[in-house]
Amino acid sequence: MKKIILIAAGAVVLIALIVLNMRSDRGGKTEVSTTRVARRSVTKVITASGNIQPRRRVNVSASAIGKVTRVAVVEGDHVDRGDFLLQIDPTPYQTAVDRLRAAVGGAEAVLSVEEATCTKAQYDYERSLELSKKEFVSDNDLREAQVAVEIAEARVRSANQALIQTRAQLAKSEHDLDEVHITAEMSGIITALNVEVGESAIMGTMNNPGTILLTIADLSEMEAEVRVDETEVVFIEPGQVALVTLDAFPDTSFAGVVREVGNSAIRGQLGLGQESVDFKVVITILDSIPNIRPGLSASVDVTVAEAEDVLAIPIQCLTVRDRKTLERREARGEEDADNTGESDVEDDDDDDDRDRDVEGVFVVADGIAGFRRVVVGIAGEKHFEVKTGLEEGESVVSGPFSAIGELRDGDRVKLKKKRSKKR
Repeated sequence: MKKIILIAAGAVVLIALIVLNMRSDRGGKTEVSTTRVARRSVTKVITASGNIQPRRRVNVSASAIGKVTRVAVVEGDHVDRGDFLLQIDPTPYQTAVDRLRAAVGGAEAVLSVEEATCTKAQYDYERSLELSKKEFVSDNDLREAQVAVEIAEARVRSANQALIQTRAQLAKSEHDLDEVHITAEMSGIITALNVEVGESAIMGTMNNPGTILLTIADLSEMEAEVRVDETEVVFIEPGQVALVTLDAFPDTSFAGVVREVGNSAIRGQLGLGQESVDFKVVITILDSIPNIRPGLSASVDVTVAEAEDVLAIPIQCLTVRDRKTLERREARGEEDADNTGESDVEDDDDDDDRDRDVEGVFVVADGIAGFRRVVVGIAGEKHFEVKTGLEEGESVVSGPFSAIGELRDGDRVKLKKKRSKKR
């Protein structure tokens, strides 16, 4: 019986030791992955999407009202400046020109009559003036002759002004007649043809745009027009280098440079009452693109900052901790404030979260993870530039994400074993 009791007691002690050891291993050490602080190049890139357009393009609108009677081009044709493109029915405009040319002739005839009348009145006045000196004409008759001259001169001036007005109307009608013959304003490719023979063209007014008949574009200079979020556009400036990728050429990138950064916001609805605020950014494409088409979808990577040979850490290493808690631990020299029964968050702290949070990483030394404040610079695609807080070669926790979020200053850790690659 005594032997059975001793065996049972030994078994209980053994089980207790196993449980304690398992709890010690599970609670005392966190399995983490680490990486070394090393020097590398870090580049901050902003990505945006949009489409490509020619830098120079002209939308040819109707300057006259009428039916399209002739179209001399098709979409895709190359035209030179001054080439004939299309014609609007010239009949009403030609009629107006003929009528006003006749009116000009009539006005010129009226002016000639008035000039002859003025000449006769001047002759009569001079004859009356000579006769008045010999007292053959009374002063009243002389005055009437003088008034007749003044009236005739006024009639000449009136006829001359009427002739000028009629000639101006004729010039406008001739200009309107020329507008029905539409020619190319620039050399380029016809990228859009919006009318056919028989369709009506409408001239634009102050409130209503006219019919866009066709579009001419110079495809030798292309640009990418993209929309950039308000939080990122502040980093973009003219002259920055960019890479442009087209959906039509997914395996090729084209060099570009930022030409313009918009100042006017482009607002859009995201749903549920949320609003997006973007800005237009224009990138000039420096490389030639074969078989280019305006409107192709484009993705742009703009390099806004670069740092060469700087200390860097993977993005996932950076975490945040409460400023007040850290300051309390540093002042008391405690490894974990929870050991004192105090909460990590102070209820009476009214500061902004940004004021209370401290960025940092967990540095591993002798199996202990210590929180270290760092100041980061450029944020690259995979790495942060480290300005202060770390030394080259130090080991920092890089994962898993759940472990970084739960780690506390002074926790014991063990390195996660890397799986060997199968041959």
